[in-house]
Parts: sequence; structure tokens; C-alpha cells
Amino acid sequence: MKRTPRGAFSARLGAGLALLALPAILGAGRLHTLHTELKSSDPARDTVLADPPVAIKLTYTTDVQLALSSVEVRSSGPGDAAAGKLGYPADDRHDVLILPLNQPLANGTYTVSWATAGPDSHPISGTFDFTVAAPEQVAAGGARPPPAGNEAAELQAQGDGSGTRAGFDRSQALYRIMLYAGIVAVLGATVFRLLVLGPCARAGESREVIGSASRNATTVVAGGLGFLLVTIPARLWDQAEAFFPDDVAGNLLTVATGTPWAVSWWLLVVGVLLAGSGLFVRSRNGVRPFGWKVIATGALLLALVPVLSGHGWSDSPRALSAAATWLHVVAAGGWMGGLACVLLAGLPALRRHGAESPADAPGIAGMVDAFSRVAQVAVALLLVTGALKVWIHIGAVTDLWTTRWGRTLLIKDLLVAGVLALGFYNWRVVRPALAGDPHPRRLQRPAVFELLIGVAVVGVTAFLVGQPLD
Repeated sequence: MKRTPRGAFSARLGAGLALLALPAILGAGRLHTLHTELKSSDPARDTVLADPPVAIKLTYTTDVQLALSSVEVRSSGPGDAAAGKLGYPADDRHDVLILPLNQPLANGTYTVSWATAGPDSHPISGTFDFTVAAPEQVAAGGARPPPAGNEAAELQAQGDGSGTRAGFDRSQALYRIMLYAGIVAVLGATVFRLLVLGPCARAGESREVIGSASRNATTVVAGGLGFLLVTIPARLWDQAEAFFPDDVAGNLLTVATGTPWAVSWWLLVVGVLLAGSGLFVRSRNGVRPFGWKVIATGALLLALVPVLSGHGWSDSPRALSAAATWLHVVAAGGWMGGLACVLLAGLPALRRHGAESPADAPGIAGMVDAFSRVAQVAVALLLVTGALKVWIHIGAVTDLWTTRWGRTLLIKDLLVAGVLALGFYNWRVVRPALAGDPHPRRLQRPAVFELLIGVAVVGVTAFLVGQPLD
């Protein structure tokens, strides 16, 4: 039996919902993907030691970045403990940090303060105490004696896993919103020019309309690049401040070199330069797409920035997670950014030239048809990659409402469901209606609502990627 268009879309929608449910079903028996936490310490938290330690050893659940790490040992008395250079125990053990102590510690209580970052470059930090009560010093100074064996073992067990992630930072969330908005704008304008206006031009749309819409799209690119230009110095300063609050300016080069986050920052710089240069090499009338191909190269590089500065780089298997994250960003930018360009670049160009529905050109209906084909591919990619990412992150169904990350993800999913519902309405109701009555008002209101919810999704995502997974 031949499937109707409504039936075909319903089948795709059902498959998409099944993909969204699949992670919850499969996730019930999975373990959490490891994200960076302090697994154990030596000395352990609240341990009372009979012998002073010769070093502080911190073991984490993932590899950590030495360049972004610091460990201090503070005495309850005046001054800090004299220590050597922080380092790894071996070239193949980057999940352990060791701080050698230059001289034996006197009896007393000491506080270890540490800060580091895992593969995703998110800052984490913590503190714990331990006490030195050497017997010979106890006799001389009356310090507290060490506990018996069972008590010492209990205190040792309590010390494992101490440490916390950095708290919520409003400035970082604001920079991420600007970063994602800029990437979506550049990606969306590129998709609109090459994959929407391209088919319209081949279908007979006038050069005047194509040129006008292309010039409008370059304005969207310029706006996105404006956001990104603000985030370039802001993100660098903020990252340095997170790890080196006492000397931010002196450590800008440290955070800009030798880490995955540094690679993402340089990709941001190169992507902005490429996309910006594309604006200058495009043809004056906006028709020839060479400049847009340069912009597209920059846009695809920009889509890598969230991969190297978020959870996607710390998940396992890393290659699969990174590829899924990159495709997710490209699909989201193409869909939401492309829709914004239909409203802000395409419709004004059609109105300006009186070409909403000319007899010999696609008009508004043809433009919406071209975008709908792009949107369907983008939605399919979003569903598949989103389901894969949730499956990687979520260890059990209950994580969706028992962890802050899971609850934020649920909010995002509800917003995405709203965007999908409006997209279905626009595809199934508005698009066919435009063939008979191509007035822009038929499209504008539902498309604007769809876009506004999409903007909310971007905002929630900016908070989501900065949160720990538990």
C-alpha cells in the first residue's frame, strides 16, 4: 500500500520518538560514563597519621590536565607546607597528581586545596584535612595520638572521593549563550544560502531575489560573528580566572596552549577569521557562492568548538561522542539558524521584489519547500545524535529526575518536543497552504514561535553543558 505524506511523516516522527525513548530503556543497566572527580587521596580525608607523608597523591576518575592543576598544603599554624613541583607519577598515568613535600610535616592539622580539569576542561576543585600525630612529637608536645587500626581504616574509607565541581558561573553561562548563538547564526546562514537559495535559484528564482536574500544572510553572519568576537577574549580571560584567580593576566598563555580547551579556543579564532574573510570575497551581488564556501568552512570549524570544550570530549568512546556532538551542533545550527534566515533574509527579499509567488519562479512556497527538506535531515540527525548522547550520559532512567543535569535535560527535551510540534504544524499545514495563498503572514507567526522556542533550547543547552553529570 502506498504511504501518504502524512503517514510517511508520522512514521518518521514515531521512529524519532522511539529513538528518544531508547536511551532510557538501554540506560537502566549501564554504568555512568566517567567524568572527572577525585577518586581517592593519600593521605585520605580526616586521616590521623603516625608518620608524616612525603607527598600528597591525588587520584582522579579520568586523566587530568597538569597545566590547569594546582595543589596547596596549608598548615593550621602560620605558613604553608614547603612543597616541590606538582607532576604526574609516570608518562602513562595522567589520572594521578603527586605533590612532593620538601620537609617532614610537624604535628598538627593540614588542609589540602586542589584544583584541576579533566579532558573537557571544566574546572573542578576541593579541599580535605588530615592530621599528623607522630609519636615522638606527641611525647614532646602533647599532640593527639594516632587512632587504633579499626578507627584509622574507617577514617581512610571516609576520605575516598572527596572533592567537588566548580559551582555555577553566570558569566560562563552568558558567554556560552553568546557562543552558541553566534555558531547557530553562521551555520544557519550558510545552510540557507547554499542549501535553500541554491535550489531556489536552480528552480528559476530571479537573480534579484537570490542576491537580495544572500545579502540579508550576510547580515546574519555578521551578527553571529559579532557575538563570537566578544566571546574570544571573554572566554580566554574567564578560563584563566577559573584556574589562576591570583594571576589571571600572567596565565593567559597557559590556558591558551597545550589543552583541549586551548584547541577549541584557537578553532574559534580561526573559524571567525575564515567566516569573516568569506564576507569580503563574496561577489557584490551575492549570487556566486564562492565566498559562502569560505564561510561554510569557517562554520564547520566553529561547530567543533563545543566538542572540545564540553562533555563530548570526556565521554567514552571519545571518537563516537565527539562525532555525535559535532553533528548535533551542525544539525541544530542548520535547522534553527536556517529558519531564522528564512524569516530575516528570505521573506524580506521576496517582499522587496514583489516575488512572493510569481508565475515563473518558486516564490515563498518554493523557499519553504527547500528549507523543509533541509529541516527534515537536520531533525533526523538531531534525534539520532541526541539519543546517542543521552545513552552515553545517563546511567539509569532515574537519573533524569534525581540529578540536576538530568532535570535540565528533561527541560531541554520538553522544549525540543515543542519545536518539533511546531515544525510538524508548519510542514503539514502551513507549507501546503502557501501554494494557494503565499502571503507571508501564514508562515511568520508559527515560524516565529518555533524560532523562539529554539532560542530557549540554545539557552538551556548553555546551562546544561556547564553542569556536572551527577
